[in-house]
Amino acid sequence: MPLPTEQLRTPILLKTGPDLPWPEKAPVFYMLTRDGLFLCRNHPFFRSSVRVDECPAELQRHSPFLELHYPRIPVQLLEQVVGFFALVGQVYASEAGVLLAWDKTAQRIIPIIPEQCGLVGRSWNGTYYPLELEYEVPTLSAHQMLIGDIHSHVDGPAYASGIDKADEEYRPGLHLVVGRINREPPEFHCEAIVDGMRFL
Repeated sequence: MPLPTEQLRTPILLKTGPDLPWPEKAPVFYMLTRDGLFLCRNHPFFRSSVRVDECPAELQRHSPFLELHYPRIPVQLLEQVVGFFALVGQVYASEAGVLLAWDKTAQRIIPIIPEQCGLVGRSWNGTYYPLELEYEVPTLSAHQMLIGDIHSHVDGPAYASGIDKADEEYRPGLHLVVGRINREPPEFHCEAIVDGMRFL
C-alpha cells in the first residue's frame, strides 16, 4: 500500500500483506514492515532490500511526547495510602503497594490493595530492611480502569529502581514511589510510562 508521498523523492510503501507487488519501475524506494524500514532498489543487475536505521531525509523531525489528562489524586486518598505504607513499614519493615483505578461510573480514583508479599532482609545488627515487593494485578470490574500504582520504599529514597523499571515497562500509566515515610513530608517520585518509554 503506497503512502501519500508526492513530496518525497523516494517513495515509501507499507507492507500490509505477504503478496505486496514489488514496484518493478521504481529505481529506489523504502518499504515499512513489521521488521523495520528497508531501502529497496531495482538495479539493472540486481534487486535488493536492506534494513536501514535512518529514515528518509525529506521527512520532518518528530520527538516523543506525552500530554497528561489524568485526574488529580485527592490529598485525603494520598494521605491514607502513605499511612498504610507507614504502618506496613513499621510492623513488617516491608514495602507495600496500592493500585490506582479509575471508576468510570463514579468518575473518581479508587485505591485497590492487591494481595502482596514483601521480601525483607536482616542486617548483622538485627535490623530488618525491605528488599522487594511482589503482587499481581487483580481482575478489575468492567467499570474500572487501571491508571497507575503507588508503592513505598519505606525508609529508602523515592526513585524508580531497576526492579521498578522492569515491572513497569509494559504497564502504561502513572507510577509513584513514596520514600522516607518516617519524615514529614515523605519523599515522592512520579513517572508516567507509555509503550515502554518513561516520562518524568
